[in-house]
Amino acid sequence: MTDTQRRRLLTALAAAAGVAAAAPFAWRQLRGGTRTAASTASVAAPAASPAQRFIEPLRIPGREGLMAELPLSRAGTLTAQASRFQVLAGADTEVWHYAAEHEGRRLANPLLRARRGEAIDLQLHNRLTEVTTVHWHGLALDEANDGSGLHPLPAGAHQRIRYTVRDRAGLYWYHAHPHHRTGRQLQMGLAGLLMVEDEEELALRERLGLAWGERDLPLMLADKQVDAGNAITYKDCADDWIGNRMLVNWTPEPYLDVVPGLYRFRIANVCNARMLRPAFVHDGQPLPMQLLGVDGGLLAQPWPMDDLFLAPAQRVDVLVDFGGIAAGEHVMLRSLDYAAMENEDESGAFAGDPIADHPGAVPMGGALDIMQLRVQAGDGVPLHRAFDALPARLAELPALPDTAGWPVRDLRLRMDSEGRWFINDWNFNDTGHEPVFSVRRGSREIWELRNAMTSMPHPIHLHGFPFRVLSRAISPPDVRGRAVAEGGRGPQDMGYCDTVVVWPGEVVRIAIDFSQPFTGTQRYMLHCHNLEHEDMGMMLTFAVTD
Repeated sequence: MTDTQRRRLLTALAAAAGVAAAAPFAWRQLRGGTRTAASTASVAAPAASPAQRFIEPLRIPGREGLMAELPLSRAGTLTAQASRFQVLAGADTEVWHYAAEHEGRRLANPLLRARRGEAIDLQLHNRLTEVTTVHWHGLALDEANDGSGLHPLPAGAHQRIRYTVRDRAGLYWYHAHPHHRTGRQLQMGLAGLLMVEDEEELALRERLGLAWGERDLPLMLADKQVDAGNAITYKDCADDWIGNRMLVNWTPEPYLDVVPGLYRFRIANVCNARMLRPAFVHDGQPLPMQLLGVDGGLLAQPWPMDDLFLAPAQRVDVLVDFGGIAAGEHVMLRSLDYAAMENEDESGAFAGDPIADHPGAVPMGGALDIMQLRVQAGDGVPLHRAFDALPARLAELPALPDTAGWPVRDLRLRMDSEGRWFINDWNFNDTGHEPVFSVRRGSREIWELRNAMTSMPHPIHLHGFPFRVLSRAISPPDVRGRAVAEGGRGPQDMGYCDTVVVWPGEVVRIAIDFSQPFTGTQRYMLHCHNLEHEDMGMMLTFAVTD
């Protein structure tokens, strides 16, 4: 979280970590004890909230403005530009965004909707003063339409984007992805949500009977570093950019009125670097929730959880029951405290203040109140439907493949003596666009992601292909305690993913099927979705070939 000199010192101290084979547990002890998924201890509230918090109603996607809804097939044109919006009390804030117009309405970072199988044809215009792209995060597309930064769009230029949505229903998203500028452009606002629907999703929606926009809601979580004049700030080459204001659907510390009953929340972490541990807390205890889906859509079955880890780029689909809470009481959507396991924190007096670039920000791993939910009296209609109303099977999800005989590709996440992040010996600032390896189209591989002990959690994102998590090993207690299946897999590992967190010292194996309908050489990215790590080169290009 500091500069290169600090990283050199940390790496020089790495030998000391050799005594820490159980370091994740040791770090946890130093941070004040352990907490596992099975913990029933009371959830401690963070420090007293400042006055005038949670007074803004949650922005719900509507017809115009920020996060207005728009069918993707009718988008026509998306324009990357900067405009001023009323986001915080006081002065307007400049927000970089994707602008669209539809039926005379102006939309910014619209929540786009698409159906599986739908053909998309739109134009992207760049009215910024620097190159940009639009990456369709999680969608399985060809290189030309993926938007990874291999084909940057210069300022003042435009390009055509054409693809077919072939992915399962789920909450995806789109965001800028220019090389070396991704962190800045997302912090300034260039990101929006994409809802893909299919028959399984529509059937579940009908079964639950929760109206979209009322009791079925998207929650786009993003922390921003904001100065006294309400300007979003960013420092190039800073590490782990975290913010002092948490926005939900572009609403600062909002509230939502809820009735006693079930609510479905589609939650996306679009922070630059902040890992979250969301829970719905009432009277000091987390409310039980059911995990319905992850990055790549619905799971085969719901999984009960009290809280979960949500890294930058990850999404979850959860069902929460407010039915047992009396009218007039409050529930807090809170990111619970956790051991951040940023080994960089352990350099003591030699380190600079880790929060120096982020005044007022809650440190990584600290408890953070996100949104208040105010329980209202019902109108006399029975609203409480227990979780047993959920079907035992949510969707047809293939079992894990038999990977016997699949080749294993080793990928090590590490830091060198100069404080630079690497995947094996590759740093994108050195290797650039040239693929560092190739795979055959239609082949299947196991990728083993091994994180160094002297490291930090890395949310690793794969472009172009969904994957399945096969196993976790040497996991920290907070992760190991969540296992529900063989191989140490937790509920969030039970579906299709495009981003997976690899904790310090952990080894995660993922299974990838490189089948696709495209021909010729297609280049894709693998990178850490801590955007400052990505911009500093923790990214590689690989190729899929005939």
